[in-house]
Amino acid sequence: MQAVVNAQDAVGHRVGRRREGRISFDALVMKTVTGAAFAALLLVSQGCQTLVPSADTTDANAEPATALPFPEPKPPQRELDEDLVYSYLVGEIAAHRGDLRLSQSHYQHAAILARDAYAAERATRIALHLKDYQAGLASVRRWVELAPNDMTARQLAAVLFMRDKQLDAAAEQLDALILIADARGVDGYLQAAGALSVENDRASAEQLMQGLHDRNPDDVRSLYGLAVLEAAHRRFGEAESRLREVISRKPDWEQPRVLLSRVLVAQSRRDEAVAILEQSVRLYPDSVVLRTTYARMLVDASDFPRALAEFRELFRLSPDDDEVAFGYAMLATQQQAWDEARPVWQALRGQPDRRDEASYYLAQIEEQTGHDDVAIGLFRSVNGSELKVDAVMRAAQIYARTGRLDEARDLLQQARIANPGRAADLYIAETQIVQKHGDNAQALALYDDALRTFPENHDLRYNRALFVVELGDFPAMERDLRLILDQDPDNADALNALGYTLADRNERLDEAFTLVARALKLKPDSPAVLDSMGWVLYRRGDLAEAATYLRRALDMTRDDEIAAHLGEVLWVKGQRDDAQAVWRDALAHKPDSDKIRAVIERLQAGQ
Repeated sequence: MQAVVNAQDAVGHRVGRRREGRISFDALVMKTVTGAAFAALLLVSQGCQTLVPSADTTDANAEPATALPFPEPKPPQRELDEDLVYSYLVGEIAAHRGDLRLSQSHYQHAAILARDAYAAERATRIALHLKDYQAGLASVRRWVELAPNDMTARQLAAVLFMRDKQLDAAAEQLDALILIADARGVDGYLQAAGALSVENDRASAEQLMQGLHDRNPDDVRSLYGLAVLEAAHRRFGEAESRLREVISRKPDWEQPRVLLSRVLVAQSRRDEAVAILEQSVRLYPDSVVLRTTYARMLVDASDFPRALAEFRELFRLSPDDDEVAFGYAMLATQQQAWDEARPVWQALRGQPDRRDEASYYLAQIEEQTGHDDVAIGLFRSVNGSELKVDAVMRAAQIYARTGRLDEARDLLQQARIANPGRAADLYIAETQIVQKHGDNAQALALYDDALRTFPENHDLRYNRALFVVELGDFPAMERDLRLILDQDPDNADALNALGYTLADRNERLDEAFTLVARALKLKPDSPAVLDSMGWVLYRRGDLAEAATYLRRALDMTRDDEIAAHLGEVLWVKGQRDDAQAVWRDALAHKPDSDKIRAVIERLQAGQ
C-alpha cells in the first residue's frame, strides 16, 4: 500500500535513502495503516494473546448452580471488644504503612478471635507476600475452615501445602476445588492449572495436576487443564499431544483448538497453526472465538487479504462489537477497500472512545479518494488524544500539497505553541513541507530556527545534513553529521549516511568503508546499510563482494535504488543479462523509477 503521506519525496533521491528511519511524516505520524506497524496496532487493538489461556474468569464465588458440597459453619455470635477491634485496626493500619509482618500477625489474631474469613484471607495473602509459608499455612487452614466453599481459599491452600511438600494435603484441596467449582458452574481444572502454573516447583505442580486428571479420567476438562499447565511450563510436545486428544474427544470445544494453535506457533509451526484454525472455522463457521483467533493469526502473519475476509465475516456475526468493527475497518483501510472501510469508521465516530481514531483513519480514506477538504476537516476534528498532533501534521501536508503553504505553516506553528512536548516533531514536519513545497532559502532559515531551539536534536540536524548535501554543500553535511557523531558515536544513521556519501562521491574510500562497517555492526539486518556496504565495495573495486551485499539487501526489500546499484555492479562485472533481469524486475514493481532508468541510460551510453 502506498503510504498515505510520503515525505521521502522531499529530499534527494540518493542521499535521502541513506537514512534508514528518516524522521519524516511517515515516522512522525505513527498510525499510517501499513505494514508491520499496522499489524501490531491491529493486534493490540484486539487485546493481548497469551500462550496459555487464563483460568475461567467467572466469579469464583458466584451463586452456585447446585448445592455447595461443604457445610458452611454457623456465623459467630461474638460481640466486638477492645482486643478484637484493636487487632483489626492494627492489621489495617500496619498494612497501609508497609509493616506487613505486624499486619499479618494481627489479622491472624483477629481471624481466631472473631472466626472471620476476611481476616483469615488477609493474613494468608500477606504471609504469601512475605514468603512466610508456615504462617500462611496456619492462616489458610483457618480460612478454609471458616469459608469451606471459597475457591480461592482452596487454591491457595493447595499452593501452600505443595510448597510445604505436603502433596497429599494439596491434592485434597484440589479435589475440593473441583467439587466447589462444579457446584458454581466454573471449570475447576482451569482454576487448578492457573494456580499451579506460576509455581517454581514445576515437577510437583505437574504431579498434582496429573494426579487430578488420573482421579477424573472421564472428565475431558481434566486433560485440558493438564495441557494448559504443560503449555505454561513450555512443555509444548506433551501439551500438543493432550490437546489433540481433547479435540478428538470433544471436537466442538473451542478453547483447546485455540490453545493448540498457540502451542504450534510456539514451536515455530505457524503454517500448521493456521491450517488448524482454518479447518476449525470451516467446521464451526459461527464460532466467534475461533474465527477471531484465526483472523488475528493471519494478521500476525501479514496475510492481510485473508484476514480482511475473516474480519468481514466476524463483523457480520458481531456487528455491535466495537473491537471487531475496529479491526474490520483497519484491515479494509489497509487493503484500500475504501467503500468498505468508510461506513464502519463513520459508525465508530459515534462512539466517544473511538471518535478520534475513527476520524483520523476516515480522514486518510478521504484524502486517498481525493476529498482533500473533507480530509482536512476530519484531521482537524481529532482532539484530546495522542493522535491530535499527528492529525495536525497530516492536515498541514494536504494544505501544502494543494498550494496553501502559508496555511500549512501557520497550522504547524500554532500546534508547536499548543503542544510544546511535540515541538521538535512539528519542526521536522514543517521542514519537510517547506523542502518540498517552498524554496531552499525558506527551508534553510527554518532549520536554523529549529536548531537554535533544539540544538541537541539529532533528527533535525540529520535531516538538515541530507538536505544541504542535495544542494551541493557536502562540507555543511559533514559538519552536521560529525557533530552528531561527536555526541553519539554509535549513531548508525549518521555513520551510514556519511560513509555512503563519501563512497558516492568516490572520495576517502577507506574512511567510507570504516564508517559503513561500524553502521553495519550496529544494524546488521538493515537493507539500507547493506546497500551502502555494497556501494562502498563497488567503489573500491571489489565487485564480487559488492554484489553479495547488494543481493542480500534486495532480497530484504524491493527498493529500486538497491536494484539500480546491483544492476550496475553486475553490468560492470560483465553479467549484463543478469543486470538487465534485475532492472526489469525492479521496473515491474516500480515502472516510474528514475533511478533505474538513469543508470541504464548512463551505462548503455558508455558502451
